Amino acid sequence: MKSLSGATRGWTPDSEANDRGIWKNTIAAASHALETVTLIEHGVGMTLKLQRKIRALRERLRATQNELDRYRDLHARAVQAQRAAEAAAPDDALRLKGEKEALQMRHRAYKLLVEHYARTGTPIDAAVFARQRHQVLQHILFQQRRGVAASRISVDDIAFLLR
Repeated sequence: MKSLSGATRGWTPDSEANDRGIWKNTIAAASHALETVTLIEHGVGMTLKLQRKIRALRERLRATQNELDRYRDLHARAVQAQRAAEAAAPDDALRLKGEKEALQMRHRAYKLLVEHYARTGTPIDAAVFARQRHQVLQHILFQQRRGVAASRISVDDIAFLLR
């Protein structure tokens, strides 16, 4: 047999060639499998990284939605309060306008009385002052009903009331 093996002169028998080809194919397949595994591992790493980002973004979205809901509630309450204030505003405005006019009339009556006392040089007695103030206010109201503005009523106009 030795003589036959040397007779091939560097040529390997078919079975040996097939065996080496199988190993070459096996090594190539293993190398390809390793490359594929590396790519899969990289893909899995990227997927996990993206999943973490997605979880973080979902948490931020939930927090933002909760904050948005809170602000919506605050806005709804503010709108309700504003509507309630708008509903009450005409009543308040009328009341305040009436109070303003009453205060202006009282101020005008006080001013006229003080000017009268200053002209006549009489001392101010609290009881007499209150009675005369009432008379002057009635006179101012009467004149306003006639269309005379309170600012046009003078000390001379009320002098006959205070004798």
